[in-house]
Amino acid sequence: MKNRIIIETYVKTGERFSDFFEYQGGFNGQASIEGALVLTIDGTPLIDKSMFDYVDDLWSYLSEGLLQVSEGKSFSCFFPDQPIEVKLTPSNGRLQVSVTCHSEVSVAVDKDEFVRVMSEHARKFFTRLQAIEPGAKGTCDYALGHLNKIRR
Repeated sequence: MKNRIIIETYVKTGERFSDFFEYQGGFNGQASIEGALVLTIDGTPLIDKSMFDYVDDLWSYLSEGLLQVSEGKSFSCFFPDQPIEVKLTPSNGRLQVSVTCHSEVSVAVDKDEFVRVMSEHARKFFTRLQAIEPGAKGTCDYALGHLNKIRR
């Protein structure tokens, strides 16, 4: 059975969420960009817009985690500004993806597929961020450094 991994990134402006890849505004050198990730695996929502935070920092953390998982190591982190934990635990070619907000939601997925889909989205995110916000170059270089070490 083929897993279905859906990942989206949004920018939050006021109460609105805009698709990051369609967003036409700027960030005016903000230290962090408020927004949301949406992650659904096999129809199970793990992260949704209500869990918004600083998306550039969160993607940076996850990029480091994707490298660790690609090397067979476990990874966990908290969202930058919220008590939401993400855990990635590889075992026998599978990956247990767990997100704990009010309660834990966990899904098993093909490890290689998860790393591929997530790292492709993260590369697109940081490449676009670098193009529209020159002040984010350091964060982008750091995250892309991790992503580029993942064997494709």
